[in-house]
Amino acid sequence: MAFVNSIKLFCSNLDKVLKLFLYYLFVILVTVLLLLPVFFAFEEIIKTNVQAVFSSTEYLTVFHSAFGVYLHDVMLVISNAVIEAFRANAGLVVYAFLVLFLFLPFLFNVGKYVVCEMLYGYMANKSKVSFFSALVKTLNKSLLYALAKTCYDIIFMAVLSVSVFAVGLVESVNFQIYFLPLCEFLLLVFVFTFNKITTTGWAPAIIVFGASVAKGYIRGARVISRRFFKTFLVNIFLYILFFLFTYIVGIYSMVVTIPLITALLCTFDMTTFFTCQGMRYYINNKIIMTPKKLEEVDSFNKAKYII
Repeated sequence: MAFVNSIKLFCSNLDKVLKLFLYYLFVILVTVLLLLPVFFAFEEIIKTNVQAVFSSTEYLTVFHSAFGVYLHDVMLVISNAVIEAFRANAGLVVYAFLVLFLFLPFLFNVGKYVVCEMLYGYMANKSKVSFFSALVKTLNKSLLYALAKTCYDIIFMAVLSVSVFAVGLVESVNFQIYFLPLCEFLLLVFVFTFNKITTTGWAPAIIVFGASVAKGYIRGARVISRRFFKTFLVNIFLYILFFLFTYIVGIYSMVVTIPLITALLCTFDMTTFFTCQGMRYYINNKIIMTPKKLEEVDSFNKAKYII
């Protein structure tokens, strides 16, 4: 039910999706500008190595018979290019990694928090706040949340990157053809889902309860634990759709799908949190949800075991 309501809420707030999309485009543009010195410094390496990645992307769809082989080749090219660049200028490579894995996710997480704040206003009393106003209003909390969430994500990204490249660099052709795409797909889905399920209630708890970043994580996890398996299954379903669509259409589609899936997950986080708390909320102008307070269900379940 929470997932269906999140879809309805998503459709009722398409203007927020557009604002998030424009914000993400701005962040990506700034990131590209920051990476220009890296592009110029490693121009020769990019020409000889990384261009092979872009030339192979037309084969990176599940409809191509040699999909796994090309996926292996792309990973091999990327790993070789990184090693070669690190040997040429280690400091610049570290700078590039900081921009890509710290600066970029940090600003993305700020955007997520702002969208959750905007959704909270709409769900609580149907108020509409501009993206910029919400950004300024929540700047203190959003920056602290984004910093903590980015550091949290770095651990998962490190595990994911090592796992994906370790599996992707296996030399067996039979493995590449028959098992590599499936293994990579399952890795991406489960690691991203596990990361998401552990942080689903984080931003909503900070916004709704006015809690600190640390207490918000604890209180958010406690609230979401009431619907853990349902939330887990919905997140798996959404990530399967996202990565399957990316596999079929191509990696360039992520420019559009990342803002869309982020906005959808934000609406799902908020509806799940409101549902778990038994909080009344607006979905649109005509529908108001009044879920059953799960604190009462918790108390009943405990009493049932005592009796």
